[in-house]
Amino acid sequence: ILMMGWALGGLIFGPIADRYGRARTMAITILVYASFTGLCGIAGSWQELALYRFPTGIGTGGEWAGGAALIAESWPAKSRAKAAGIMQASGGIGFFLATALYLFVGPYGWRWVFALGVLPAIVAFYIRRTLEEPERWRQAKAPENPLPLLFKKPVVRDVLIGSGLAVVATFGYQGAIQWVPTWIAAMLHAHGARAVIPQVSLITTTLTTGGIIGCLCLPYVADRWGRKCALWIYFLGALLSVPTTFLLAQEFSHAVLASPVMGFFAAGVTTAFAIYFPELFPTAIRATAQGFCFNVARFFSAAGPLLAGVLTSAHGSFAPAIATIGSVYFIGLIILLFARETKGQPLPD
Repeated sequence: ILMMGWALGGLIFGPIADRYGRARTMAITILVYASFTGLCGIAGSWQELALYRFPTGIGTGGEWAGGAALIAESWPAKSRAKAAGIMQASGGIGFFLATALYLFVGPYGWRWVFALGVLPAIVAFYIRRTLEEPERWRQAKAPENPLPLLFKKPVVRDVLIGSGLAVVATFGYQGAIQWVPTWIAAMLHAHGARAVIPQVSLITTTLTTGGIIGCLCLPYVADRWGRKCALWIYFLGALLSVPTTFLLAQEFSHAVLASPVMGFFAAGVTTAFAIYFPELFPTAIRATAQGFCFNVARFFSAAGPLLAGVLTSAHGSFAPAIATIGSVYFIGLIILLFARETKGQPLPD
């Protein structure tokens, strides 16, 4: 349900960012997902929790569409890729802080963890008061709803390829990487452990740390060898590391050592989208197009956790089920054959 809201958020707020501004859209979306995250703490049933998680996803999906466009249009070409890497790595840092929050606040109840999720709302007021809209957007902002333009030539080809790449990355992450904490908890319980919160927090920390490093390294690869090459390396790394980790790691110590590698490639690859997508589309439809590509993939990745559960029930264990889902990265390598290179090209106006 969160993923469905995430997908819808990109479709809703991408056109809003193109018509009314990147900074304004960011402020609104942060306020939305922070507020509804806080409300999750008062949920009295799973249905009520789902009711709050859906708009949380809408805000999260909309924030990326405006934020990635803001970064691309505000930074000079020589440092644009590195700025996008910092943006994506900051998402990992936020997840890292959430892991620490779970470690210290989780023992007092999950409601407190959600309740403290309202704190980012403060950032929304800071953004609204201090950030200015990019001059590039002011000169070329969309006069009407830009969504229909995504399905006309020559834009539609890049939209389809970008969406396909994002589907692979998000499906692999939601269907495999997001199951790591549950997989570790099951492994520890099978070995007779009772208290698993510290170990789960540790594995999530190492996984997230690998993702942060992967996000920061990808811009250097993309600037040196090109956007397609960076995507190819990260998809190949995820294809090799994700299935082998779930199949071969039999002990907690093995998983701790392998998780940063999985995080490096599977989480780090999302930085390529923050670099590559803005370079594919003109300013008037940039937020709409990249928001569509990155977030419409959530409609497909929403099936990832469900498929993982079905396969786990069929196999009787996590390892073969998640390893099967991890093979999805091979499809990304095929899609890249049809993608075009944008390295060294200016942002299209």
